[in-house]
Amino acid sequence: MLPALCAILLLAALSASTQSPAPLHSKPFDVNALLQLSRIGDPQVSPNGEQVAFTVQTVDAGANTKPVQIFVVPVHGGTPRQITHEGSTNERPRWMPDSRRIAFLSNRGGSSQVWMMDSDGANPRQITSLATEAEGLLISPDGKNILFVSAVYPDCPDLACNAARLEAEKASKVKARIYTSLLYRHWASWKSGRVKHLMVVPVEGGTPKDLTPGNRDVPPFSLGGPDDYAISPDGTEVCYVTKTDPDLALSTNSDLFTVPIEGGEPVKITVSAGADNSPSYSPDGKYIAYRAQERAGYESDRWRLIVMDRASGAPTSLTETLDRSVTAFTWAPDSTRIFYTIEDRGRTSVQMMSVSGGAARSIISGPAHVDDVQFADGGKIMVYSQNSGSRPVELYTVASSGGAAVPLTRINDALLSRYGLPAFEEMWVQSPDGT
Repeated sequence: MLPALCAILLLAALSASTQSPAPLHSKPFDVNALLQLSRIGDPQVSPNGEQVAFTVQTVDAGANTKPVQIFVVPVHGGTPRQITHEGSTNERPRWMPDSRRIAFLSNRGGSSQVWMMDSDGANPRQITSLATEAEGLLISPDGKNILFVSAVYPDCPDLACNAARLEAEKASKVKARIYTSLLYRHWASWKSGRVKHLMVVPVEGGTPKDLTPGNRDVPPFSLGGPDDYAISPDGTEVCYVTKTDPDLALSTNSDLFTVPIEGGEPVKITVSAGADNSPSYSPDGKYIAYRAQERAGYESDRWRLIVMDRASGAPTSLTETLDRSVTAFTWAPDSTRIFYTIEDRGRTSVQMMSVSGGAARSIISGPAHVDDVQFADGGKIMVYSQNSGSRPVELYTVASSGGAAVPLTRINDALLSRYGLPAFEEMWVQSPDGT
């Protein structure tokens, strides 16, 4: 329940682990300093639990670009190493099951494609070469396939047709478009006549297969959050999100579907009137967890954490009594617990709940924002990202049994040491109605 005092969060308090006095004669933190920050993202723990791959985005103000490169760092501490250099955008690192190779997306060569490299960055090899490009890759747990997203023309039967249509569009002097339905623009991006489809290609390369043909985006447009597709632990099935209501502008409804990774007819597995998204298979393959909203047409509805038994199809809401939305979640390696994040009072904390239900347990809390929770060393170590009002995103580890957090990266320490960042404070005031 909401506390009797209504919080007006003026400034987030610094945690003891990140607060430090401003250096003498330090400069004020201005826009130029902001542009010099390195932005950490997308941490991925290797299957053997020994390394974390992550991305670092910088800003090249002169070129008006934001280069992204991939780094790795040992889970038990060490100096992060940059392992990609060619191309201005290398992102979305995903480990192969043997932890010896990493699949990733790169624009080297002029377009976004799937590549593979050794875990130290050596021997890069291009996997896809699509005119429609690739994004959002996943590796199947059996190491046989790569799942990714590509924006294709819904009436094109094959990749050659898509390539020809793109070339014709580029060559045409007519750049105007006619729209006959709503949702033709999201922010600064106009709908191009293409839709996003899930594609699968063998790890060693080959012709990609379209798993979701038709005139629907898979996954649907999202403002952010976890992936809206996942691969089963045995590598044979894909669960994805799409919207099937006829008028997308008037509906928030989305549902989960499953399809064999080799292709076939999709099966709808959710029926709620609101949005369902972020599917994730349990490591033992018995369950699919996902987030769900109950109310139709209500974008601000609370996101509940649902666990569906794959054998029976029965869904169970784990967070029905929680008056906060679940923003992201991850399975414990033993498949008996789920760790999830919630936003509350200007910060993001981690809670844990058993799949069988019961009371939630607070795992990580404090005046900061926690995300990207993952496990290493058989679940004994948690790896996560954290940021606060005076500290940009860095990676941390902590023993799952409790204890002090250990910084895994300090990418921005040298920069921050030159600037005076004041300690943040909170102020609470009582609202007129006492809520």
